[in-house]
Amino acid sequence: MRPNRNDASEKASPVATQPRDVSVTRVRRGDAGRGASSARARRYVLDLMPIIDAMRGEVGRTPQCLALELTRRGVCKPRGGAVWTPVDVGRLLHRIGTERAR
Repeated sequence: MRPNRNDASEKASPVATQPRDVSVTRVRRGDAGRGASSARARRYVLDLMPIIDAMRGEVGRTPQCLALELTRRGVCKPRGGAVWTPVDVGRLLHRIGTERAR
């Protein structure tokens, strides 16, 4: 018969935990990559903002219209794709909104 895990944990003495220093920021694995990715996305959005603003006046404000126009103009997506979808444009518009709020 195997011993029950709960029996062993009940017999062990509780370990005192030390309070953590919250003011120290810990660098986690992958932070550099996330930072670089965010910076790249920010640069892309800042470069695309004037094009989107001009297109909004010409073709309309809906993601569908903007997606068709971006595809027609041959503007590459951030990862190199050529065909824009309304969902892609919606995400882009959301990111533009957050950049303008800064």
